[in-house]
Amino acid sequence: MEQLLQALGQRAAFINAEVVPWVLRLVMIGLGMSLTLADFKRVIVFPKAASIGLAGQLVGMPLTAWVLALIFNPPPFIAVGLIILAACPSGITSNAYSFAARADVPLCVTLSAVTSVITVFSIPFLINLALQTFGDSGQLRALPVGPTLVNIASYTLLPLVVGMIVRARAPGFARRAEEPLRHGVLYLMALVLILGVVSSYRQLLDHVGTAGALVVALNLLTMGLGYGLARLFVLPTKQAVTITFEVGVQNLALSFAINFNMLQRPDLAVAGLLYAAVMPATALAFVSIGRRLIEADERRRQVDSEVVR
Repeated sequence: MEQLLQALGQRAAFINAEVVPWVLRLVMIGLGMSLTLADFKRVIVFPKAASIGLAGQLVGMPLTAWVLALIFNPPPFIAVGLIILAACPSGITSNAYSFAARADVPLCVTLSAVTSVITVFSIPFLINLALQTFGDSGQLRALPVGPTLVNIASYTLLPLVVGMIVRARAPGFARRAEEPLRHGVLYLMALVLILGVVSSYRQLLDHVGTAGALVVALNLLTMGLGYGLARLFVLPTKQAVTITFEVGVQNLALSFAINFNMLQRPDLAVAGLLYAAVMPATALAFVSIGRRLIEADERRRQVDSEVVR
């Protein structure tokens, strides 16, 4: 049985290394097909909300992961995998949760697009810093920055631009294709998760306690960070809910592409695989909470407007 699982794990790791990058490209094409250049301009039009969302995602999320890794002191491959996960942008998943919560979807799309561009440059730096800090016995080697930038850009930035070009040239097709593409990607991601569990089953079994506690803490703390920052700076409730999802929901496809394809280390995906089990539950719970918060805020605004009249 053990030999069978090892053989399946090797095959699954190979398939993941070949399949995950294309799943990620489809995810980014789908995001690009929902974007126009006007979405990027919102960063200038609404600088306060965009700045808070970007700060939470690009600084708060990796910093939280780093502090947790230092506090929990897990095995190096879990610590590095956690940093890789936190370094990734939110991606298209956060858009779906913001839409379901009736939050500020345009802000969410804008933040997802901008972070997808910026993290092309920040991810190599954070990965190498994590490898230097947590790497063990020379097994985890620093990545060359130039080729890493090119690789990540080919996974994220280039498909994003392709999607935007499709949207600009054939908006009707883009609208029709957006939803089928999103559903197709969800099925492919489910397959990737299954293959990831098979390829990393031994590490998952051995470290589910430590890694599970880490990803639960990361998910809850970063969602709380996003909401807390938005409230601290007195943003409207819809924007607060959006930023909660942007900071607390990560692009799992990109983290898997880095682990399986670029680093060729399935064990680094343990944190991401457990996060994939935890994050949907907390995100869906906050969808319900966010809806109630937004509805309560709208009722207050209506009462205030009636009082003024």
